[in-house]
This record gives sequence, structure tokens and C-alpha cells, in this order.
Amino acid sequence: MKARLEKFFNAKTFCVVGASTTPNKPGNVVAYNFVNFFPGKTYLVNPKGGELYNNKLYKSVLEIDDSIDAACIIVPARYAPLALQECGKKGIKNIIVTTGGFSEIGDEGIKLQQQMLDIMKEFEITVIGPNCLGLYSPALGYDTMFLPDSKLKRPTNGPVSIFTQSGAFGAAFIDQLSRLGSGKWVSKFISYGNASDINETDSLEYVGQDPDTKMIIIYLEDFKNGREFMQKAREISLKKPIMGIKANRTETGAKAGASHTAALSANDVIVDDLLNDAGIIRVITWDQLEDCVLVFGTQPLPLGNNVAIVTDGGGAGVMASDMVSDCGLTLAKFSAEVQKKLDDTFPSFYSTGNPIDITGSATAEDYRIALESVYDDPNVDSIVNICIPVIPDLDIEEYIKITKELAKRKEKPFVTALVGGEEADYATAELLKDDLPAFESPGRAVRALGMLTEYTKYLQKHSVDPKSIKMED
Repeated sequence: MKARLEKFFNAKTFCVVGASTTPNKPGNVVAYNFVNFFPGKTYLVNPKGGELYNNKLYKSVLEIDDSIDAACIIVPARYAPLALQECGKKGIKNIIVTTGGFSEIGDEGIKLQQQMLDIMKEFEITVIGPNCLGLYSPALGYDTMFLPDSKLKRPTNGPVSIFTQSGAFGAAFIDQLSRLGSGKWVSKFISYGNASDINETDSLEYVGQDPDTKMIIIYLEDFKNGREFMQKAREISLKKPIMGIKANRTETGAKAGASHTAALSANDVIVDDLLNDAGIIRVITWDQLEDCVLVFGTQPLPLGNNVAIVTDGGGAGVMASDMVSDCGLTLAKFSAEVQKKLDDTFPSFYSTGNPIDITGSATAEDYRIALESVYDDPNVDSIVNICIPVIPDLDIEEYIKITKELAKRKEKPFVTALVGGEEADYATAELLKDDLPAFESPGRAVRALGMLTEYTKYLQKHSVDPKSIKMED
């Protein structure tokens, strides 16, 4: 069965209702996006008529002779029902309403949204929104995000699809991904706002079927149909990882959500159990979402939970070991062959157990020997590479080269934590240029491995081979 959102993303003709000639106005931004990047035919509507970006401004969609596959309504809320009705009369069946001022603001907005619902039913229209950013797909040249590029940077094409109830959250995360490494992250972005029609289940169904989507990020405040959503998630999570934030965890959050997108709360303990059962990795903090993208988007899944830690600072190794335990992971016991190699190679004041501490005397060559040894050890499922670059004999350029070579092997997950100031920042930036997972603390690095391993355990529980899940073709 085809997902309902497919008709939006497959549109060959698109109409912007409310195109504005005023720079940086929402209707101006969306018009610019489609005129310049959409490969199909774009039509612009403004009651005043005229011209915009060398395109005619039609006074009404009813003046357009061509058939329209999809449209974006971006007019003040009080005019939205009429605009939707005219789209219905024109036969446009797939419409994005980005405008706010509906059920999220109270009684007056609820009445307006009901008018919209009546029109949608009369003309059998599928609607995304209102009160949303709509859709973005860099590969398809599809962009209804009404914030100008000077304020909201767009990531380019990549493996991640995102859907969100909150437009502001979505915009901030999209902006953040644009500066993460190469910025090549996003396949599809769906902001559905008040979910008058298209909702979280429709979004999940579409990205779940989308061959260009390798992993899914979600932000939810409530469910329109929790049972249906969880059932769909169970199917999809065995084929591609799903992770996300379910807000409204507390009474305070529930009140905030209700005033934001007219969301309802649910018992959070029950929600947590449902998400776990459906294979959705629940994320609590903002930085975890970026970490998910970085580690799931670049590294293979581990085949087990045995972790090796290599560090030049004992304290950092202890911190990482604590986090290993917190994440339900285990410190690997090295094979006899690898343990002998480490013991024979390194001086006696190095610690060759796990974590391996090559101390403040470490060189880049020491890192190479330690990291390659544990990488090749069959007892090790994943590696945490921790570096405090302030030690005097460490050639940071050589260390970066060694780290890149190992992280790019992609035979098992390999994450790096760089702790310190200028050199640590430099090395982190150099690794991120190649989209390799580098973090500012041992805790974040281990936690990222924990999320990968959590997904592996879920797959194995359902008799799915983790090797079958590939982020890259």
C-alpha cells in the first residue's frame, strides 16, 4: 500500500498560495525555494497579482489552467479556509498549511480548524498541518520551510529522515545538522504541526518505505493513534533504526505541550514501555539526537556488548568504564594473543588491561598499536578511543590519521572522545569533516555505543542479523 505522503513528495506541479513579494516573508521564502530548486512546475498565487521571481502571480488558483499535484497555503489563519476551499474547487488534493493560529491558540482557533476540517472532508483533501514547517527533501528540491537560508541552514542529502510535531524543534535540529560534519544528512523532513490530518503514523509509514531513508528521528508530544503507531514502528524498526524524543514526560511538560500544539499527555511509564517494545530508542536530551545521527549514520552495528577502551588518561578511562556499566555494556576481556602482544610491546608502567592506559608518555605510534590490537581482537565488539592531546610526545596529526583509518574500516563501531582545549577541538573538527564520530567527552562516546548496542540487542531478540542493517549502499 502506498503511503499517503508519497503523493506530496512525488508532485510534478506545485502551487504556493500566499506567495509574497516582500523579502524574507514566509510566502516569499517558500516561493523562492520552489522557483529555484523544485524540478517540476511551480505556480504562485497572490490576490494582488503581478510577478515574482520571473513567474506570474495568479490572483487565485482557479485562474491556473494546469492541474496541480500539491500546494502550500501560507496566508493568515483567517484567510486559510477560503484558500483551502478554492484549492478544493481546483481539484488540488494534497495541501500543506504552514500557517499557525488554529487549535493551538484556543477556542477561536479551534473554530477555524473545524472549518478547515469540514472543507477537507467536502473535497477529500489530504492536509499537512496547520501550524507547521511542512516538508523538506534536498534531493527532490522540495522545501516549504518558510525561514530564509540566512537564518535556517539546510543540510544536504543523506540517510536520515526526521518527522516532528514541533516546527521550532525541527527547524533547530535541521539547522544543527547543517553544520555537523559534511552536512550531508537529510533525506526527508516532515513537520506536521497540529496533525489535523497527516500525523506521526503517516509520517512513519512513508519514511519506513522510503529506500533513501536509512534511519529515522522523531519528536512527539502526543499520539493521534498510539496503537497504530506502535504497530507500524514494530515493523519498521526491524529494518531501520528509529530513535527520538517523546516529550510531555512530566506534568509541567504536558501543560506546555497543550499550549504549544494542542497536544495531550499520556502516562510516561506506559509510553516508555511501548517505545521499548516497538524498538524505538528513546532519547531524552538534545545532544543525544545529534549523537544518534553521527554514530548510526557512520558506523556498523556491534555484534555484542563487549567494549575496549584505549586512553592516555587514567581518569578518563575510569569515567568511560563507569558509563560502560551505566549503558549495560561490558568491558571486553582481551584474547590471550592480544593481551600478550600488549604486555610485550608496552613498558611496564602502561596499563595493558581494559581500559588500556598508555599514560602521559603516549605517542601516536602507541595509539596505533593499542587501537589496532583491540580492533582485531574477536573478543571486542566496539572500541572507545579517548585522547587528551596535551601530552608532550603526541603528534596530533599522526593521531588523527590513525584514528581516521580505523574509523573508516567500519568492521565494528569505533568512536573517539577528545578532551581538552585547542588541540582537542582541532582534532574533533578534523574527524567530523569525514563524518567520523568524535565527541567532547568519554561519556557521550560510550553512550553513543550504548544506543548502537541497544538496537543490536533488539534485533537479535527478534532473530534479525545486525549485519543486515546497513547505513550505506
